[in-house]
Amino acid sequence: MSRENRPEIQWRFLILTLVYLGLVGLFYFRYVPMIPSFQMALLPILGAAFGLTAVRFKWGLLFFVLAFPLINNLPYFFGIYGDVPHAPTALILFLFFFLGWMVNSIFSSSRISLNNPLFKPLFFFSVLIFISALISFFRYSNFFPFLTDHVYELQTNVEGVTAGGAIMSAVFFALNYLSGFALFFIVVNRVRQREFLKKIVVVLLISTCLSIGFGFYQQFGNMEQGNNPISFNQGFINGTFKDAMSFGGYLAVVVPLLLSLVFFFKGVRRIFSLVVFHLAMIILPNTGSRSGLIAFILSLVLFGGLYMFVSRKHGSYSLKKAMIRVAALVLIMAAVLTIVLFFKGAVVSQRLNELWVSYKQGGLDKALAERSSSIWKGAAYMIRDYPLTGVGMGAFIIELPNYAQVHEFSLRTTDSAENYWIQVMAELGIMGLFFALWMFGVLFKQMKQSLTNRLSQDRWKFLQIGISCSIVSMMLIFCVHTFIGSYELKYTFWLLAGMLFISSPPEEKSRPPVLGSRFLLFFSAALITVFTGFQLWNSTHSLSLERQSDVLGLDQSFGFYAIEQTQSGTEFQWSKKRGCLRIRVKEPVLKVPVMASHPDIKQNPVQVKIFLVKDFFREKNMLDQVVLTNSSWETRTFHLPEEVGRQITLLFEVSRTWNPWKMTGALDIRNLGIALGEIKQFPAQGRKNQK
Repeated sequence: MSRENRPEIQWRFLILTLVYLGLVGLFYFRYVPMIPSFQMALLPILGAAFGLTAVRFKWGLLFFVLAFPLINNLPYFFGIYGDVPHAPTALILFLFFFLGWMVNSIFSSSRISLNNPLFKPLFFFSVLIFISALISFFRYSNFFPFLTDHVYELQTNVEGVTAGGAIMSAVFFALNYLSGFALFFIVVNRVRQREFLKKIVVVLLISTCLSIGFGFYQQFGNMEQGNNPISFNQGFINGTFKDAMSFGGYLAVVVPLLLSLVFFFKGVRRIFSLVVFHLAMIILPNTGSRSGLIAFILSLVLFGGLYMFVSRKHGSYSLKKAMIRVAALVLIMAAVLTIVLFFKGAVVSQRLNELWVSYKQGGLDKALAERSSSIWKGAAYMIRDYPLTGVGMGAFIIELPNYAQVHEFSLRTTDSAENYWIQVMAELGIMGLFFALWMFGVLFKQMKQSLTNRLSQDRWKFLQIGISCSIVSMMLIFCVHTFIGSYELKYTFWLLAGMLFISSPPEEKSRPPVLGSRFLLFFSAALITVFTGFQLWNSTHSLSLERQSDVLGLDQSFGFYAIEQTQSGTEFQWSKKRGCLRIRVKEPVLKVPVMASHPDIKQNPVQVKIFLVKDFFREKNMLDQVVLTNSSWETRTFHLPEEVGRQITLLFEVSRTWNPWKMTGALDIRNLGIALGEIKQFPAQGRKNQK
């Protein structure tokens, strides 16, 4: 290749790619289960997403659209459920797709455009989310590395969720927003021809058909296969999605798009679209999603109404178009009648009947008992206490049990706010709500333009109507679900949003630059600055772990497994790499027995550091450093007369752990540090810190 034909390297993208690669590596090894069989199934998919996108962006995008609805239940085939915290596979797929896009952009000559009107609110909303998530990380890590030297597994709520789980919540919830925004940004920047949308919708059509096909296999073959325990126990079908509610929500969102494809395509693709449309209609009731069913019906009614309105507005009175309008209405009626009559015994019918019975017994409050009496009540208290900033990104699900204890209301399950707007208000406050309303306001403005002055006169108008109805369906579902953990739903939504902008013909007049309004720019920057200040203040005062521990009485002992007994009946506990124990000092002399059982301890001794922790882990005073060279108990004696009558915190740090299952084949998968025996206290005598 001659020097003239070589692509120019975008050095900014190269540096950003290297940084992003390091972050993805940390994320992968931290949150993706390293089960060999699972990795063998997952890695080829991730490799394909990255490789195709890096080489040919459009190939990679089509592969991502094909794969993200299909791989969400992949962990369930390997026994990975909610009791094993792990990153959703759709999120992992997007991270590798995004990496491929960054690599592709290093050598791409196409420039990034910022003229899309939605970029402005997305940018400021993203900054707000990132700052909130960052502050939540510092709060739950006890402001590591500024105040402490490690991220200790301190308890963050009354249900025992530790700092690692709370940080995971902040990271995942932030990525639920940010990765969706990023997908929209990529799509509208790199897909600039309407004709390529045909390929996208065909691939999405195929993916939906495959997911529905697996749902029918579950229904008539093996419901437990690829299903999570919650959905399976309730008799719900989840298809290839995270859970049944996500599957039902997805079907409700794509059904209007499927109906539009029946009119948009011709020939075989039209028949295929019609078949998938009816299959989606048939399987939807067995997902058990009431909101999905209602949104499905309303979106079809909206589709028929919009089509009739558009046809009349353009004066389309030909026999052919009149027949198409009648056919659309017949399809809508057939959908409703099929659900009401043929699937009367479906699980969604039972759930709707339960909802109706509850409503007749106690009105709307009774029907929405779970939400209004606990989840929404907790959200209301959070909004009242922190109206400007909320409790922090990812913190709603962590703080909800704490609020339930303080305000004495029952909480059957800890979940998201089950309402998009309430979730935003509870976690990001009024300022977050401002940017969210701005964002959706621009989106609805685009929908209005797409259906009026920018509506195509050819078959593309069907696709514009279908995309708009699908977005409205998702907005209806957002009123009763957030899908904060269902990344596949968020990617569907933002893919449709990108398709909405691409499907509309370009305007004759060029748009002003996205950051053209100085007042709006400075106003948004001021809001974010104020938000940051208030959020930092709250996180270092009323929401800090130290304050929460005092108010809620959290026991900040951590890093030890359950109590066991030796053959002689002596009690002990195995530690992890770090273990913390809080005890009340009644006598000035403490005797602490420790032991390590590493198989190679003679060749590689184990070092144990014992600290007295003060000022909520801001100060660590080393009491002793023990070197264990054999698997015998060794007792250390500490004189602490100044601590008598107080509750102290002892921290044990082990130089290395060992895994019995990996090293000896024993049925014990724990990573063991040291065994800590019963700590005994005695009156003052002898020398300090002696064996």
